[in-house]
Amino acid sequence: MFFNTRCLLAAFTLSAVCFAQNNTNPQIMQIVSSLDQSMHINIPNIVTLQASHKANDQTVGAEFDDLVTVWRTAAEDLSNTPVSSGSETVDPTNDEIGVFFSECYSLIAAGLSGLTTATVPSFPDLVAELDTQTAAAAIAYNTTLPGGLALVHIMMLDAQQFLVAEGFTKTLAALGF
Repeated sequence: MFFNTRCLLAAFTLSAVCFAQNNTNPQIMQIVSSLDQSMHINIPNIVTLQASHKANDQTVGAEFDDLVTVWRTAAEDLSNTPVSSGSETVDPTNDEIGVFFSECYSLIAAGLSGLTTATVPSFPDLVAELDTQTAAAAIAYNTTLPGGLALVHIMMLDAQQFLVAEGFTKTLAALGF
């Protein structure tokens, strides 16, 4: 009896340690938080350029260059993060991360909605380059946090219309639209 109890306790302790090591949510949250911070810089910059009638290929293009870089970095970092067992009870939870990740896509959808080829002739080309990276980040996110895109998809139901209008075809597919 004593031996069986010790074996069970050892097995429980070992499985708890293994489970804790597989919850990479803190690493994922760091990546998503960094991306979210960048979105809160670049997207308002683009909106300001639009509002001040200074949006053009050069000014908006520079912001897009930054966006492409941060999304590429996020996709690479997520791809290099071990798959998470996730958690709905230990912070950061899967849902908390999903809300932040959704916000990044919402900011793009709404923040770019005022741009047109009349003011930014290269807008379709800029979107095409960004679309590749935002789609790659979505795929990497869902691989690293299995099922994580389910909440992102739900949260993007309304905003996805802007992604459609802007031409984010790869991102829409990655998000399940």
